[in-house]
Amino acid sequence: MYDFKYLLSQSSTDIFQTWVKKRLEALSVREGYILASVLQRSPPKDIDDLVYCLYYVKEHDICPAGNYEALGKFYFQRLKVSEDVLLYVDLDQLGHQYADEHPGQFIGQYYVVYPKEAELMDPVLTPYEDEGWSVKLKLASSAMPDGVWLRLPDYGLDTEYGIGELALALRELKVDSLDDCTLLDAQCILPDAGDLMAQYSSASELVSDGNNLGHILEEQDQNELFWLVKIFDILQYEDCHTLKFAMDIIQNLHCYEWVPRDELEEIAINHLREKRVPDELIKSGTIDLKGYAGELLEISGYKQVSDKPCYITRNNLEFIREYTAPSGAGMTMQ
Repeated sequence: MYDFKYLLSQSSTDIFQTWVKKRLEALSVREGYILASVLQRSPPKDIDDLVYCLYYVKEHDICPAGNYEALGKFYFQRLKVSEDVLLYVDLDQLGHQYADEHPGQFIGQYYVVYPKEAELMDPVLTPYEDEGWSVKLKLASSAMPDGVWLRLPDYGLDTEYGIGELALALRELKVDSLDDCTLLDAQCILPDAGDLMAQYSSASELVSDGNNLGHILEEQDQNELFWLVKIFDILQYEDCHTLKFAMDIIQNLHCYEWVPRDELEEIAINHLREKRVPDELIKSGTIDLKGYAGELLEISGYKQVSDKPCYITRNNLEFIREYTAPSGAGMTMQ
């Protein structure tokens, strides 16, 4: 694995330095090879460049091929042609053709495929949250007792080219399956998913649930404003402490009515107008509109969650469970 600690020597604001340090500390095997290739291609000039590099790591693909001949064989296998044709194929030439169609760079025993420039949108340069993952696991083996990171969900089987997170991690650990690994650490993007190390004795089961969580999150309406904040708030409302319960809740978001802080004033104004309170008084600034709205919501059965504040209640839609039993802790059934 590559050591990227030298990148932290670049001067930056504390918030950028903290973000980069946290990101590099849990870099998966797949991300490590991709980042090494990106840095070789275009070393970052400053901390802004480095943040861009880390942000776009997820847009790359990686193939298990360390030279053009191996790349040609990889491509041939993807074409699903009869193996008897292989004896007559110039694999080196086929590998060059693949590289022409999918520009990239060899790094170690892999070929990193660059994303198309037209697909890269310039993000607003802020200290990004690390998005697009569900669970991160640190796995160790007898060959690598210090362990390596695995980032879920694993899309290795969802792409026409490339090798996924799990396959790369197992290769690096020099093992054939997760049964040969020791779980050293586990992180979840959901702060209310609880202690994953205490919930799972099997790395295989945790990988399975981590993959499922990733796909469940993708199915949600991520175009909805504050969609992830909404999930966090509802998990807190339900006093969630396990990953399985969290997955059931996320698949039943339609069972909740959620009112964020930004909507409170509008609720209060609409209600006051219905009571024929003059606009002059409403707009005077003398009414605590958010406090008034909060009281209205609590009277209607909503519960204030966190210090934001937001308000949540359960509606009468059926809550369908897939991962937990009906007696799940904290469920407010109606």
